[in-house]
Amino acid sequence: MTLTALKSFPSCDPLPLNGQPVTSAKFHKSLTIHPGSLPLIEMLGMISDFLDPAIVEEQFFRLVDELFPFDRVAFFFVKHGKGVLQGKLSRGFAAPLPEEVEVPLAAGQPLAELLTSGLPYRSAAGKGEVEMGVLEILQLRNFAFIPIIKRKNLPCWKIEECTDTDCPAHGKSWLRCWHIPGTRCPLCRDSSSAGTADGCAVCPIFSSFERLEGMLLVDNSLSGNPISNEAVAALSVVSQMVALAVCNSKQFQKTLASAIRDELTGLYNRRYFNERLQEENERSSRDGGIVSLISCDIDQFKRVNDTHGHPAGDRVLTLLGTLLRNSLRKSDVIARYGGEEFMILMPDTPKEQAWKTAEKLRRHIAAMEIDHGGILFKITVSFGVASFDGDGDSIEKLLDKVDKALYTAKFLGRNQVCVV
Repeated sequence: MTLTALKSFPSCDPLPLNGQPVTSAKFHKSLTIHPGSLPLIEMLGMISDFLDPAIVEEQFFRLVDELFPFDRVAFFFVKHGKGVLQGKLSRGFAAPLPEEVEVPLAAGQPLAELLTSGLPYRSAAGKGEVEMGVLEILQLRNFAFIPIIKRKNLPCWKIEECTDTDCPAHGKSWLRCWHIPGTRCPLCRDSSSAGTADGCAVCPIFSSFERLEGMLLVDNSLSGNPISNEAVAALSVVSQMVALAVCNSKQFQKTLASAIRDELTGLYNRRYFNERLQEENERSSRDGGIVSLISCDIDQFKRVNDTHGHPAGDRVLTLLGTLLRNSLRKSDVIARYGGEEFMILMPDTPKEQAWKTAEKLRRHIAAMEIDHGGILFKITVSFGVASFDGDGDSIEKLLDKVDKALYTAKFLGRNQVCVV
């Protein structure tokens, strides 16, 4: 078994509705609307509206699973930090599952190199074998790999340079050379030959692992039913649209994060915290329940900057932000409120429990040593705790309560927890 590039995608016959293709008189008479493609178009429109990358990927998997009759389907995504292609979603596989498979993205890895070209690949029986561990692990014999590639819509330079007006590729610079069967001029004919995959794999536009967002695996090894060129072509187009939706949703998440998070610590910023505080106050007033606030401020932080330098001060803020994030619940909202002051919003938490949490944090911080460039030093933090239980207090009054508690902790000698 070997993997071969699909060098042309034959036109798909119109799907009949009550035995008749659906056509529109408004368009050129050769244009046919496929009834079976309408759910696909509708679902693609829905996918493009999602702003969470995980939801985009899940909906893409659902789309393929519901609209295409494959025995088994799996979706892999790229972990760029680890440099691997990781299985994420699958249907129809027995153990080992695709979710347990990782494929290194590195030069010399056959699957990785095949995918970066952007061409779909499928099995072709009787033509030898390509050494690829994933084929044995998942027992793949009759399958297709559909790369999910993020890239600008760059034309193939060979098609752009085609000067033969009789060549089917002439003037079609928006296509890749392997899309076009029956090319005539030497330049394009060489491109659409068996070396297409190799040519695209070394093209600098199409050879970077950074472009690879993921891979769709479709398989009919159980039934032996053929996987048509038409299906692979349709999935290739869908995959490009999904890659764009994933990239857009990731960019949205980055933009959102920059708007609501503190750049240095990664915690929420003051504006977002106040919005959540308002929401929790309204919820508490409406539904009941106790909400607690913890305010904490690094003691004599100016001395840290003056003694060890501002980079050491930044390190203290970063370490404290990490400690708070790792020590508290997912439901708690943690923010860098300003300078060396941090704020914690704890929904459905009575005052006594909030005090215990603050005291535990205080002891932990006081005991830890901070290493900055080989120089060890310690810090302490003062805490103020306040609660509200739907009594109609304004946000300003609530913040004033916790601020007075913090001020009392400072006044009484720092490195302690005070409650009002």
